[in-house]
Amino acid sequence: MRYLFVFLALAFVLPGPAPAQSSNAAQWLADREIAQACGGPGTFDTGGIIERDLTGDGRDDLILSHEAIRCASGGRSGFCGAQVCSVLIFVRDGDLMVEKTNMLGGGVSVSVDRSPVISGYGHGGGRWSIRWTGSAFR
Repeated sequence: MRYLFVFLALAFVLPGPAPAQSSNAAQWLADREIAQACGGPGTFDTGGIIERDLTGDGRDDLILSHEAIRCASGGRSGFCGAQVCSVLIFVRDGDLMVEKTNMLGGGVSVSVDRSPVISGYGHGGGRWSIRWTGSAFR
């Protein structure tokens, strides 16, 4: 009985597996952001890594939202303030992902449109939204 209690306690304390990424570049960038944000190991919660075609070229791009980073030390990303965190958007360039923009935000989501809208909230809870214009996110 005691072992069952310990197992159940650990199941709720230990972080779950990181969300799966479809590319080595996305995994490398996610690992880099965790290391910088935590100064060591950590994980991304579900929803903090979004792989979708944001530019309409048929290939997945990448959004990393620091609000979903949980550091193994028990803290959250060092790139978070009281209300918002860093959000980075990368687009695919060959086999590489190139950072196109970054901002502060939270609650990041992507619409299911053919030309998807990326939205979230900023300081004070005000909503923002951007989409790919062909050369930049605006």
